Amino acid sequence: MKVLLVSENRCRDNLIPFPLGIAAVAAAVREAGHEVRGLDLMFSQDPAGDARRSVVEFQPDCVGLSIRNIDNQDRYAGEFYLPQVGEVAEALNESTDAPIILGGAGFTIFPLECLDYLDLELGIAGEGEGSFCLLLERLADGGDISEVPGIAMRNGGKRLLNPPGLAPDLDALAPPDRVVFDVSKYNWSPGAGGPPFTANIQARRGCHMRCIYCSSPLVEGRAMRLRDPASVADELEALEGLGIRTVLFTDSLFNHPPEYAKKLCAEVASRDLSLEWSANCNPSFYDPGLFELMRSAGCTTVSLGNESGSDDVLAALRKGFTRSDIARTVDAIRSAGLDFYCFLLLGGPGETRESVEESVAFMDELGPGAVRITVGIRIYPGCELYDTALKEGVIEPDQNLLFPTFYLSPEVGPWLYEHMHAVCEERPGWGL
Repeated sequence: MKVLLVSENRCRDNLIPFPLGIAAVAAAVREAGHEVRGLDLMFSQDPAGDARRSVVEFQPDCVGLSIRNIDNQDRYAGEFYLPQVGEVAEALNESTDAPIILGGAGFTIFPLECLDYLDLELGIAGEGEGSFCLLLERLADGGDISEVPGIAMRNGGKRLLNPPGLAPDLDALAPPDRVVFDVSKYNWSPGAGGPPFTANIQARRGCHMRCIYCSSPLVEGRAMRLRDPASVADELEALEGLGIRTVLFTDSLFNHPPEYAKKLCAEVASRDLSLEWSANCNPSFYDPGLFELMRSAGCTTVSLGNESGSDDVLAALRKGFTRSDIARTVDAIRSAGLDFYCFLLLGGPGETRESVEESVAFMDELGPGAVRITVGIRIYPGCELYDTALKEGVIEPDQNLLFPTFYLSPEVGPWLYEHMHAVCEERPGWGL
């Protein structure tokens, strides 16, 4: 089959990532023997027009449309992205009779809701390498698609959502296709100026943590799956061969398990690569020797998922670590000569004026290169915060959370956003 894969994401908040998920699906589709073309709308000046032209030129038998983000998760300057997705979907529908299959992280969180909103019939929730290829096989031979793992279907009054299939063996997958989706456009380096379009890589999938607000386990599952370190290093070497200078590890927990992270760093260091990279680390998994190894393997910057500086709030968010864990991790990062950034996620259950001031003072004490602040927490189905919001009357039992809704502690709601604006204005590198 001829398969057109469309990355619709055009969000340019913070770092702007290469469309890694759909590039991985593209590689799997190619390995399955299909002809694949990719369309990355991040750089498009006419997304609907480019979608039409791609269909006319390629004449696909099937179109995959990836939804990475539903919204920008900003309570005060919110952007809801599905209207722009709808424009692209409409252009595709008008240009071809081929089935349009939705997928992606955002779709996985709200599969049937996305189908309803966009008035489409089919999608794949969860990791798509296996299920999407199986769906293509069934479409080609006229088989029963209703049994495909992760299939979301909407036809007339009938609705179906299958559970995802078994998580794929990551070492059995081909590397993401960075030619069908051109990675050279994401060759940004810190200090280079311009939008931060970043190349990326993933060494593991899944997150076992129990943060009350996080949708990552809904997308990748709670069981952590690890790639062979040599395979990851091979992929980094290939990226360097494509001229990439800086890479972002998208793993939720780069420093877990610690022994795996050490083996990975040793393997990468053995390749003597010139590219540099950054990663996300969690203070729960303290291993000071790891940061030295990360530095020797080319790491320059750590994003530290601390979220608060208050032990009471950290406990309420189920972060699994304390402010003392954060402080000792920062000491180890700094001792290794790495830059680091921090985050404040303010307004969750139990947040007070005292806890906010405690968090601000703690960030001042730690002195990260930047602090990214979010006020109000996006509520997702399947997360503990959903149950809290329901119990407190923040949301209704049948509320459609496709449309962004936020939890904000009533004790801080009336003043917190304006207060944090003033805090950020006084501190270089801090931002809402």
